[in-house]
Amino acid sequence: MANLNPILQMKRFFKPLKLMISAFLIAALFSGTMASPALADAPGTGTVFEGVSVPGVALGDTRAQVEAAWGAPVYCQNVSGFDQGSCEFAAEGGGQIFVRYSGPDGGGATASPEDKAIRITWHQAVSGWVTTAGINTTLAYNDPDAVQAAYPNAVIYQQSLFDWGYEDRALGIRIHYHTAYLTGVTRVSMAITIPDNSPPPEPDYMHVSSIDFTDAKRRHIIGTVHVQNEQNEAVPDALVYVTWTFPDGNQLSVNARTDSSGLVEFNIYDVHRGIYTLTIDDVLVYNYEFDPDASLLSATYKYKVK
Repeated sequence: MANLNPILQMKRFFKPLKLMISAFLIAALFSGTMASPALADAPGTGTVFEGVSVPGVALGDTRAQVEAAWGAPVYCQNVSGFDQGSCEFAAEGGGQIFVRYSGPDGGGATASPEDKAIRITWHQAVSGWVTTAGINTTLAYNDPDAVQAAYPNAVIYQQSLFDWGYEDRALGIRIHYHTAYLTGVTRVSMAITIPDNSPPPEPDYMHVSSIDFTDAKRRHIIGTVHVQNEQNEAVPDALVYVTWTFPDGNQLSVNARTDSSGLVEFNIYDVHRGIYTLTIDDVLVYNYEFDPDASLLSATYKYKVK
């Protein structure tokens, strides 16, 4: 029994010590949480200074500064072969914001905290961002003429049948309209860019070089479209819109993207005897303009039941 006294004494000593340590750890954890609050989304309202800044972030800010202001991005993706060249952020109240980066030395982005923001784009739901000229996405959507009045030096550009807009490169502002091919719904986005007084670069052009047909198996036709640039090189990841016309006059509009060889297949099944026509409606891809005059826009195939 005498041996129990030291044990009891040790328990009496360590019990309050254990409580003190637990209390200290909880306090430290709480203190650390209070000192490092979660970062919020980008502000949903504020003033846009053309060619300079949007609420919370300026052109030329580093990737680290952007994330310190707006929190971690929703996701990042490689652009034109550069590492995490474009990142999406969420805005308070909803909406998408995209930041395009260059490398610290002006080259391609390297996923470095020192990468520089060179373009900031926000989509239609971010309607609380208003430029110094009084334009937001809602006004731009409802009244394109107001955009032209606000930016009289802007150039109207036409990227394709579905994409057009206004751009003042010297001021550093761009308003873009895109109409969805299948639904006909138009959406608007806006962007600020680093002001540039040099003449706009000549666009690279692409064209449809061939349309070929294959009988894959009974009552199944494959139409293969080949998209190339002016140097007759493959254009990958081009979104090709086509319409099939069937022997009875019915039509089917579909779209798909080209592979690394610039090829894309369009399949139809349960076909019957007669003439099938594949018509190119449009081709879209970043940094290219579609040249319909240099393209094969339609081809026909006579199917015979096997």
